[in-house]
Amino acid sequence: MKQFLNLKHRTFAIGLLLIAVVGLPACGQSKHEPRIGEYGENLVNSVILTPTEIQALNQAIITKPKDTFDRPSVGISFEGDHARNPYRFVIVAKGTATQEGQVELKWIGGVQSESSNGYHPEVFQEDDGHNYDVNEPVLLVIGSDPFSVSEKSNGMVYNVHAELMEAANFQFQSVEVQIWQGKAIIYNWIYYLKFLLIFMVVIFGIYRLISR
Repeated sequence: MKQFLNLKHRTFAIGLLLIAVVGLPACGQSKHEPRIGEYGENLVNSVILTPTEIQALNQAIITKPKDTFDRPSVGISFEGDHARNPYRFVIVAKGTATQEGQVELKWIGGVQSESSNGYHPEVFQEDDGHNYDVNEPVLLVIGSDPFSVSEKSNGMVYNVHAELMEAANFQFQSVEVQIWQGKAIIYNWIYYLKFLLIFMVVIFGIYRLISR
């Protein structure tokens, strides 16, 4: 019975360790704007929001629209080419924290071709897990899942649309909407070193728990 309880405790501890390590990448604070290789090989198009559009976003945080049709939105278009698949939609938001604590930014939107009547909605969200000070600068980089266009849609214009769904502890200063093309390959050796270190910590932790 005692051995069973020890095994149960070890299994539970291993599970907690794995959850903690797997969750590390999701809690990373954005240190820089998107670079080549992180979200794609080439930046296809980018749009910077106007001061009026930024003001509308900030107003929606103060007074949340009651009607979903009144949500402020961002959008961008690009010409599809299946030979350049996949594509990714990225929102780069800069601002400040309005109070101490974590920030939250959530969008909902999707991709729509000029020949379609709608799109499959997707939630774009960034919870970096960092505790900010009042008025501390914040950089949030929010990317969609990779998506592809079909061969028969070559040359067709695609529109990407996203509405501000929720925001907390954040005041917008600027927003850039981007479309990236190609596979995302990070050429930074530090990234791979971090992955190797995390892997070694997991293996060592599991070994210590099992060998007790």
